[in-house]
Order: sequence, then structure tokens, then C-alpha cells
Amino acid sequence: MQPQSSSPNPQYDFIMNSGQPAPPSHRFSAPKLPKLVLIIIGGVVLIILLIIIASILGSAGKESSKPYLDLMSRSAEIVRVSELAKPDMKDPDTLALLTTTNTALSSQQSQLGSYLAGIGTKVDPKQLTSYLNSETDKGLQSAIQNNNLEEAYAIYLKGSLDAYLSVLKSLGGGSDVASKQILAEAVASTEALLSAPQFTNWK
Repeated sequence: MQPQSSSPNPQYDFIMNSGQPAPPSHRFSAPKLPKLVLIIIGGVVLIILLIIIASILGSAGKESSKPYLDLMSRSAEIVRVSELAKPDMKDPDTLALLTTTNTALSSQQSQLGSYLAGIGTKVDPKQLTSYLNSETDKGLQSAIQNNNLEEAYAIYLKGSLDAYLSVLKSLGGGSDVASKQILAEAVASTEALLSAPQFTNWK
């Protein structure tokens, strides 16, 4: 008779097999890291996230500041040209208009600069040279030599202020309360400058 390969009573097989090693487990277990290492890893991840968020916000801030930088560039060039013409200006009325214009535009520049600083955009003076035009300087020198500086300056100033006012109005009143107030005051001030009689005298 052949020997039986299993025990007479299968329900007691666990007793017979208790001395045999358990089959290897294939379940993966994550390595246990010290608490300090986990804190460091978490800190690094947090720093990376903050850098990404700051980069996104910075890009958005630069994009929204472009129209204001354009305005400041335009006014900076008007002020520069006015200061260039000032020493040779003989007509007191035109000289008064020049001085008023520079005071108004310089004030607007200061307000816009403070506003941009408040939204995280630092203005570099080098960013305000995009409208610098050496041909204007040559035109002023020629006007001085031909004794018609007042007329040439009035024509230049009206054209420049018209363009400046157009950009002011194109911004649609600004994106928040602070910018709305600055732009509204700038529009009113520029319109007042453009109503000066010097502009009608030299049509």
C-alpha cells in the first residue's frame, strides 16, 4: 500500500507545518526616515513652491505695470525737452506754461512711481528713456538759431501732451482705487494744460 501524502486529518495540518519558515512577503514598506530629515524635506518643498508663486506673481505684476511705465516714459521725455528749452525761452507766458507743465508731469511721475512701488514694481530710471529722441534736441537748437523757439516748443508740447492724454484715457480709469485717482487727476491736469492760449496762438 502506498503511503498517504497528507495527514489523516487536514484540520491539524497547521500544527505539522508550524516549524516551517513562513513564505517571504513581497509587500513594499517605505523606509522610516528620521523626523529631522522629514522636516528638512518639507521645508525645501515649501521654499520651491514659494519661489514658483513669487515668480508667477512677479510676472503678472510686470505685465500690469507696463502701461504706467509707458506713461512715465512719455512724461519724462516732455520734462527733459522742456528743461532743454527753458534757458533760451524769452516769452514769459510760454515760460510759465513750460514751468507749469514740468511741475504737473513731475508730480504725476512721482505718484505713479509710488503706486508701482506699492504693487511691487521698482522703477529704474533707465526704464524711462524709451521716448528719448535726439532729433527733438536738434529741432530745438535750430529753432533757437531761427528765433522761433516759442513756436517750435508750443507745437512740440501740444503734440506730446495730446499723445500723453490719449494714453491716460486708454487705461480706462485704472485697475484699483489708487490708480483710478492718480489717472483721473492726471487727465484733468493734462486737459487743463492743453487749454493754454499758447497752443491756439501758434496753430
